[in-house]
Amino acid sequence: MANTEKNLNLEELVQKVFEKISKNIQFLFFCFLLCMIYIWNSHMAQNLVRDINKKAKELKELRWDYLTIKSDLMYESKLTEVLPRAQALGLEELNMPPYKLTVKKKEYQRQD
Repeated sequence: MANTEKNLNLEELVQKVFEKISKNIQFLFFCFLLCMIYIWNSHMAQNLVRDINKKAKELKELRWDYLTIKSDLMYESKLTEVLPRAQALGLEELNMPPYKLTVKKKEYQRQD
C-alpha cells in the first residue's frame, strides 16, 4: 500500500510540475531567448576582440615596414649616395645656383 501511495504522490507531483510549467511556458521561453541572446553576444564580443588583436599586430608590422622603408629612402637620398649614381648616368653637379623664371600674367595668354 505504501508503494501505491508513492506512485500516486509521484503522479500528482509530476502533474503539478507539468501544470506549473505549462502556466509559465511564456516566461520559460523568454528566459531561453535571453540566454540565447547572451551567448550570441559573448560570441560576437570574442570575435571582435580577436579581430582587434589581429589588426593591432598587422598595424605594428606595417609600421615597422614603414619606418624601415623611410630610413632606407632617407639614406638613399643623401647627396653622397645620389652623386655617384648621377655621375654614372653622365650628370654633373651644378656650379651655379638655380634661378627662378617669372612670367607676367599679361605676357602669358592662352591662344585657342
